[in-house]
Amino acid sequence: MSTLRDSRHLWLLAGLLGAAALGMMLLRTVLMPATYGIQGPYRAEALAEIAAQPSLFPADATCHQCHEKVRHERDGTLHEAVRCAHCHGLAVDHVAKARLAAADPSVPIPPAAEWDGNFLTRIDLYLTKDRSTCLSCHEQVVGMPADFKKIDPAVHLEEQGASEPTSRETCFECHGGHDTAP
Repeated sequence: MSTLRDSRHLWLLAGLLGAAALGMMLLRTVLMPATYGIQGPYRAEALAEIAAQPSLFPADATCHQCHEKVRHERDGTLHEAVRCAHCHGLAVDHVAKARLAAADPSVPIPPAAEWDGNFLTRIDLYLTKDRSTCLSCHEQVVGMPADFKKIDPAVHLEEQGASEPTSRETCFECHGGHDTAP
């Protein structure tokens, strides 16, 4: 009997731990959504909720409704697969104003701004003729696929005879932004 009396604190601790575990399991049952784990380690309903949210990354078809000429410039070029938003921003406000202007021609459509050089810019729609935009995809870096068009800027610009190799607009001396042919 002395063993039981001497180990009473251990039994009390085991009981408290058991009650805590039981409480946690009950709390988990109450708080866990019914669809958790059906399609992986998340709520299955989350997929439908996310799909129902409007996209902030516009499709190129949205841009091409007004900019048909640009679509034709890009047809068959290597930049055909590059989304408009990659080089021009999300244009959410621009598209909204263009849709309003379609219904009411007195609504002005603001022109694109000059790019501020920041890849995390808050500018809605911008134009860029900045070599850093081009080099964000085309600069030769480790891990690029072997068949991707990549360059060593110093070598490439010297080979091409760029008039101002350090200029922001140097890529556009030979290349167009939409049509990739030199």
